[in-house]
Amino acid sequence: MIQKLIINKIISLLAKNFKLFKLMKYVEEPNELDHKVAELEDRILNLEKDSHPPVFSTEERDAIMARINSQSDRIIKLEKKTKKLK
Repeated sequence: MIQKLIINKIISLLAKNFKLFKLMKYVEEPNELDHKVAELEDRILNLEKDSHPPVFSTEERDAIMARINSQSDRIIKLEKKTKKLK
């Protein structure tokens, strides 16, 4: 019985010296970063709910970009020809 009291006192003194109570509080209780992470998780979930699927598939997107690039190449060639005519 007395040994248990002495051991508990020693543990309490060591915990105070090494600030273990603050460390345990930081580890076990929610802190500022825990709150921020929870808030960001909520925002991500809301964005996922509000977002829509892509309008085009990857293949369709690639085909559209190829058409745009070919048209821009044609425009550049036409601009060069018109400069020569001037």
